Amino acid sequence: MGSRLGACAGAALLLVAAVPDRLHADTRVIDSPTAEPLGHGFMRWEISAGPGGSVLSGVRVGVFERAQFGLSYGMQDVLGRGDVEANPRPGIQAEVLLLDRVDFPAVALGFDSQGVGRWLEDAERYERKSHGFYAVATQSLAAESLPVLTALTGGINYSLEGKRESFDIFLGMSQTWGRSFTLLVDYDFGLDDRLDKDRGYLDLGLQWSFGSGNHLRFILRDLLGNVEGGKVGRELSFFYLFRL
Repeated sequence: MGSRLGACAGAALLLVAAVPDRLHADTRVIDSPTAEPLGHGFMRWEISAGPGGSVLSGVRVGVFERAQFGLSYGMQDVLGRGDVEANPRPGIQAEVLLLDRVDFPAVALGFDSQGVGRWLEDAERYERKSHGFYAVATQSLAAESLPVLTALTGGINYSLEGKRESFDIFLGMSQTWGRSFTLLVDYDFGLDDRLDKDRGYLDLGLQWSFGSGNHLRFILRDLLGNVEGGKVGRELSFFYLFRL
């Protein structure tokens, strides 16, 4: 626990570092939300395929310059043989940007009921719990001499799934080179998760951006072996952004 809190404190110091110009970050790192909602009149459609033949699809819409809403729905065993297992309900997302200044991290409040993996009926939760209600801060750091952009994200959340043990903490980082390639890193402390083996959830991704706001991502999930069996999950995601 002490090492986790130390890492969180170090990341918090990085998050308050200011830069002269604010640059656009994505609406989420891998699972961690960012304080960067979609602009007014934009919609993003996304679809992901992962372990167990799972497929998750969703849309997010920028309703105002500072607010976005979304819906998502997932199913398991879509690819392969046997019966398809559908999630019991769709996921709901909403976010409002509270603070957006040049010399300070952007700050937002939001809600996300979409978890990761299968729905565990007995435990009334996803394999990895949804964020539920959250507060998040995002700061972008631009290199002066290189075409490199680093976006740091950190926040606190309270999930409505399962036993609701406590608040949780999440951290994320994206490192973009030029216009096309981005390294994504996500860490969830798992403080509210009885399935956590006191390691937290660490995910790593590589993103290729093309067109105007379109992405293709390859993600490695659970690098610390928190899921039963300790095997790393692989996921492929596609994001398409368009104006309404």
